[in-house]
Amino acid sequence: MVSAAGLLFNGVQTKHFHLSDRIRGLMAELRDPATAADRLNQITAQLALFDRRLRLNQRSLEMLYAAIVCFVVPSLLLASTLWVGPLVLPIVITLIFALGVALLIIALGLEFVEMWISLETIELEMGDVAAARRARHRK
Repeated sequence: MVSAAGLLFNGVQTKHFHLSDRIRGLMAELRDPATAADRLNQITAQLALFDRRLRLNQRSLEMLYAAIVCFVVPSLLLASTLWVGPLVLPIVITLIFALGVALLIIALGLEFVEMWISLETIELEMGDVAAARRARHRK
């Protein structure tokens, strides 16, 4: 489970870096005085969505961090069987592991929501292309 959570963490963190870069790129375009008004509206709408996506992504990373801790702690507890009562240990390990699984599921849910929001940003980005395509079909 540590490896699985770690792999997910790497993927989510990479996406976090890409989202941050995309926000910086849009902000540079927004600040450019040569940017057309229609594009400014597109950028503003996209930035709101990118902000939501970045925050969901951050929460997902936090959940994955906590899940990794929940998967590592039982190993440490198993190593401490000489000092911890053997009757308490299985229950504690099971609860901590179950918490890790729950956190992993929450992180995946957050990433799923972020993925759906990403479709909205794509639709906004392609809005002018879609409008031009509709106009061509009307002619």
